[in-house]
Order: sequence, then structure tokens, then C-alpha cells
Amino acid sequence: MGSTPDRSDGPPGVPPGGASGETRRDVLLIALTFSAGLVDAISFLGLGQIFTANMTGNVVFLALALGERNLQTALHSATALIGFSVGAMAAGLVLRRPRPAGPWPREVNWLLWGQLAFLLVFAVLWVVERGEPDMTTLYILITLSSLGMGLQNAAARHLAVPGLTTTVVTGALTVFMMDLPALGVAGTAQRKSLVAVVTLFAGAAVGATLTVYARPVAPVVTVVVLAAVAIVAYASFRVAPSVAS
Repeated sequence: MGSTPDRSDGPPGVPPGGASGETRRDVLLIALTFSAGLVDAISFLGLGQIFTANMTGNVVFLALALGERNLQTALHSATALIGFSVGAMAAGLVLRRPRPAGPWPREVNWLLWGQLAFLLVFAVLWVVERGEPDMTTLYILITLSSLGMGLQNAAARHLAVPGLTTTVVTGALTVFMMDLPALGVAGTAQRKSLVAVVTLFAGAAVGATLTVYARPVAPVVTVVVLAAVAIVAYASFRVAPSVAS
């Protein structure tokens, strides 16, 4: 009450064009899902068969490594888990609660710029090492990648769009398959879930192909995708919406 009306044509917090703000948000989250597939393919094939985005799989890798007494893989997985956790915790300090009105709070932009910085340094180190890092650089790369993905995952969780977590698709696949008999792919949530699964697969396939056939420059594609997302998000949602009282 008494707040200055939003200058857009739609509801408060939604950029001009009404629901187009939510559409842009979903497209950006899908692009982040693609980048997560890229990151996990590169980390699995280039950083010692671990994940730096998908922590569910990484916990399993850590358990398997401990069961097999494979200390090296266990240390790789543990480093990724710690880096991801620190990134998510740092994101928690940035994100406001309750979440501001609108499809994309400006704090999410800050997290994306932070993620881009981590992955840019990762790409530079990777290119310098031509995709074959020594042991010390390997741990630095795992830390940089997992920190960035912790920020991304926290940002996606803050946005809370069903089916678009950007890093894991277990929930999205479950929602899609549970509702398939009754709704097919007619529902919005079902379509988002299906797109998320396909997009993560596509990102991982592209990342694997690049790591195998163009290894020295594989992470550059990730940086390009993240830069595009960060720039579009900033241009679309740079004005903070009024917080609902």
C-alpha cells in the first residue's frame, strides 16, 4: 500500500510485457541447465570422474571411493562437496528472505556474476594447462567449478520454479512421469520438466564431445553460455521490483 506503481504494464515486479518476465526467467534457467550439463561432463572426464554440479551423484562417488579405498577419488569428491557447500552458503548470505516480489530478484544477478567469475578463472587455468592439469591445479579447478555451481544451485532454488533446478533432474523426471498418465505433456510443469531433462542431457553430450575432441577449449563454451545468461538477466531484471508488504 502506498508504494509507487510499477512502470510496467503487468503486475508489480514483472518486466514490461506482463508474463514475459516469467518466460524470460524460464529460458534463462533452461540455459543454466545446459551449462550444468557442460560443467558435469567436463568435471567427470577432466577432473577425476566426479561431478561439480550434481552433488547427489557426487555423494555416491564419494561413498564408492571410500568403499574401494580409492583415496584420490575420495579427495576429489570431498573437495567438490566442500566447494559446492561453501558456494551455497555464500549465496545464502546474499539472498534476501522473504524473497522479493518479481520473477527474478536482483540478488540472483549478483550470484550469476560471481559464478561467471569462478568459471572464467576455471577456463583460463584449464586453457593454460591445455586440459591436463597437474595435481595442485586439479584441486584448484575442482574448487572453482564447485563454488560456482553452488552459487547457481542456490540461485535456482531461490527462484523456486518447479522442474527447473538447473543441476539435477531427478525431481523433474519424477514429476513428469507421475503426471504423464493423466496429463501427458499438456501441463506447464510437465513441459518444463521434460525440457529440463532434455537440456541437461544435451549439455552433457556437448560437454563430453568437447572434452574428447577439443579438450583445451571445452570450458570456454560454458563461460560463453553463462556470460550470455548473466547479460540477458541483467538487462531484463536490473530494476529491483518493489517488495510486497
